[in-house]
Amino acid sequence: MKKTLAYYCERINRDDTWAQSYKHFVPLFIQEAKTKTRWEDWDKDVFWEFFERPNDQCVSSLQQGYFSRDERVELKNHWNEISPLLKVIADNQDVPQWNAYDRLANVIRQYTKKNMRAAVCRLAAALQPQLLCTIVNDAKLCKLYKLMGKYVSEEIPLCKGSLFQKSRVMCRLFQSNLKDGNPMEIATYPWKILQLFESMEKNNNNMGDNIKEKRTLLEKVHNLVFTGAPGTGKTYLAKQLAKQMIGVETDDALDKSGQFAFVQFHPSYDYTDFVEGLRPTPPDTSENIGFELKDGVFKEFCEKARKNLEDSQKDDEALSFEQQIEDKYNQLIDAIQNDEINELCLKTGKKAVIARVSKSNNISFKRRVDEEPSTNGVSLPRLKRLAAKYKAAEDLENLKNINQGIRDVIGGCNATWYWAILHHLYKTYGDVTDNVTANKVDRKNYVFVIDEINRGEISKIFGELFFSIDPSYRGEKGAVYTQYANMHETDEKFYVPENVYIIGTMNDIDRSVESFDFAMRRRFVWQEITAEKSAENMNLSKECKDKMKSLNDKISGIEGLGSSYHIGGAYFLDEDGAPIKDFEETWNLRLEPLLREYLRGMPNADNNLDELREAYENAVNN
Repeated sequence: MKKTLAYYCERINRDDTWAQSYKHFVPLFIQEAKTKTRWEDWDKDVFWEFFERPNDQCVSSLQQGYFSRDERVELKNHWNEISPLLKVIADNQDVPQWNAYDRLANVIRQYTKKNMRAAVCRLAAALQPQLLCTIVNDAKLCKLYKLMGKYVSEEIPLCKGSLFQKSRVMCRLFQSNLKDGNPMEIATYPWKILQLFESMEKNNNNMGDNIKEKRTLLEKVHNLVFTGAPGTGKTYLAKQLAKQMIGVETDDALDKSGQFAFVQFHPSYDYTDFVEGLRPTPPDTSENIGFELKDGVFKEFCEKARKNLEDSQKDDEALSFEQQIEDKYNQLIDAIQNDEINELCLKTGKKAVIARVSKSNNISFKRRVDEEPSTNGVSLPRLKRLAAKYKAAEDLENLKNINQGIRDVIGGCNATWYWAILHHLYKTYGDVTDNVTANKVDRKNYVFVIDEINRGEISKIFGELFFSIDPSYRGEKGAVYTQYANMHETDEKFYVPENVYIIGTMNDIDRSVESFDFAMRRRFVWQEITAEKSAENMNLSKECKDKMKSLNDKISGIEGLGSSYHIGGAYFLDEDGAPIKDFEETWNLRLEPLLREYLRGMPNADNNLDELREAYENAVNN
């Protein structure tokens, strides 16, 4: 998600040694250029910093922005041609001097081996801090424009014009979005923001390579668990991996894809939530509450994946025909649920009253004897098989013996109801035709993330699915009857399709880890996310990394603790996901309470906590 330029400027070090040097020397550059015509008259330290310094000058540290020794001698010999132009630039702090910039570039070009555009821009930028930014290299400046377009929410202009024009537009862009800032300080921000964005790009590339590696593994093993110390970004990594598996870039697109589900296990989570179970129905007119069988989140998710997998394996003609029937059937379901239809005509001319549409979209009718809903209904899969035999209303009307004609195709059923529904679909929505074409359905990946997978009672939640989630038994060969199979309207088994991928996350130090079933453990591949790796993934600052390492080294040295108790990078991020700056507050509110919990009941707990704090506070920033 893009953020404002002000947001990023809050996250840079605004007053480091380089910025202090810039703010110290630039006013001196301006004063000397205004008043001194001969270079010999300049303050030696100021002139050294402005012109002669061979590297790390306060306006720019780019090597291509500096003159060679011979070039410096030649330019000083012709300083009488240069100094008037420097004075014009220094005398006009509020108005760009386009003509003076060009003339300065032409003069300098006469005494250098190549066109030193960056060097010329550096000299001008050192004299007009309110008009020109500290990025004096054209390629670097264009890169900043590009990265700002990627990360900054404000509208970013195109990178066009001369180097001086690009620099002026960039400087004005920062000033317009940081209206309360000191222009002298704002002039230093573009270079720092470029460094920040380059660091973010590097981190994103590293994360991208890491995700690609994890994706290759997940596609091979199907079931993966990320394990590690608290705050190592396991859940974040799982979602990033899901995005790449599905082919989306944002959290919003992930949620809307229909190919992603996320649950968090806890001690009360059970088979009913995950696979299927009985759920209470709303009170009827007599205030009586009943129960109905409903799919759990995982079974419902697998059904979507299964349909996609089956459709992707059909040829265009079969898909086209079945899609027509399904579309007509869904239109009928909508009409029933919208109270537009409540009965259908039988072949005898009598009416069959519709009782309900089940969770799995089966249509049930009322029995004639007692007006109660029938236990058996009409299902779409069997209706499709029937439609493959009778493709038009006329075919159904010509049937002499309904029971025989229909049961020979789909087996035991209430043939009159199947006849009524299929006949209604044809008469209302049209017969199916063989020449209708449809786009081929692509196989999709479906990713199911289980956060805190070890906090639930695994055997209770998965039940007989221990067998079905095994990568070796994916698909129909791993189909099982669920615990409520006898309540299904059809004789169906459940299986986990090959295009379903499961990612779990697990906190190493959670005490409930001991209940994780070993039979389930061997069905997953385990990947540890270390605290050090999390620091890289989260693009922590050097100071954050040093404090985290110093603290974790001390934790490892305490008997009874170890790497499972390390502090991950997430503890060093603020609410916006940026590296923290207030280390004292982080200690008081986030780290100390956690560490006290680690040490509770241990001997010398207070002394150990003091040592941990000392390690945190005195971390050396090498």
